[in-house]
Amino acid sequence: MTTKVKSENKKNEVNSLFKKNWYDFIENLKIFLSKKFKIFSFSLVMFLIFIAIFAPVISPHQFDQVNPLNALAPPSLENFMGTDTTGRDIFSRVLHGTTTSLSLALTTIIFGMIIGVSLGAVSGYFVGIVDEIIMRIVDVFMSIPGVILALAMVAILGPNPIYLVLALSIRRIIQFARVTRGVVLSIKELDYISACHAIGMSHVRIIFIHILPNCIGPIIVLSTVLIGNVILMESTLSFLGLGIQEPTPSWGTMIAKGNEFLTFAPWVSVAPGIFLFTTMIAFNLLGDGVRDHLDPKDKVAT
Repeated sequence: MTTKVKSENKKNEVNSLFKKNWYDFIENLKIFLSKKFKIFSFSLVMFLIFIAIFAPVISPHQFDQVNPLNALAPPSLENFMGTDTTGRDIFSRVLHGTTTSLSLALTTIIFGMIIGVSLGAVSGYFVGIVDEIIMRIVDVFMSIPGVILALAMVAILGPNPIYLVLALSIRRIIQFARVTRGVVLSIKELDYISACHAIGMSHVRIIFIHILPNCIGPIIVLSTVLIGNVILMESTLSFLGLGIQEPTPSWGTMIAKGNEFLTFAPWVSVAPGIFLFTTMIAFNLLGDGVRDHLDPKDKVAT
């Protein structure tokens, strides 16, 4: 009977905690959406995510459906954004390109965040020789421009999606490591961390249970901003022929293919270019909004 009561109490505790966290999330979302530009950026990002998820459903044609007799056709009711050099529907390819870009960006950010945050936490917590080794490696990679580093890695490893994620992740790992290290250095000097040491907590528990949760704010802001940066980098590599390969649709590849037809068939490059520009604006505005929302000074001012 006692065990059953304890189980019920535990279940009620978990349910109440879930409800509290959900309520806090809704309240934070309402506060975040209290400003017009935040509503705009959030809505735009949600719209892009919707397109990425349901692209196969809302696309009027198959993205790889070739029709040479309808090559470079101008925008019409049948082909909303026209067709490319092989007669493929540009609108359908742009929609599927959204799926390609966002899925690749999210994979890159998650991979870079896991490794970068772990390295930054270890470096900032232990300092000493461990910090010196990690930070000197970070400094070496920081001295190399991101585009050059990605180009070199893809050129060596090949334009495989896995290698592309790895090439794009290197720079993100460095950025996450530097930001996390700076936050950890300030948090580890607080009194409650000293108390954790005093009662004999393990280093692993202190780092992952008591320090990293307080680093979530800067990490979320950085992640949001970097998504747009990764999409632009992927499009740059694809534009140069080292990113996503045909027939998989990529905005960068589509822009590159339409370069020579800008004078008489501009829709080939303009359509994916508009989507790329819109995505960059959306994630940059969302990142600015998240940063302002999580800024303690901004909260005090309001």
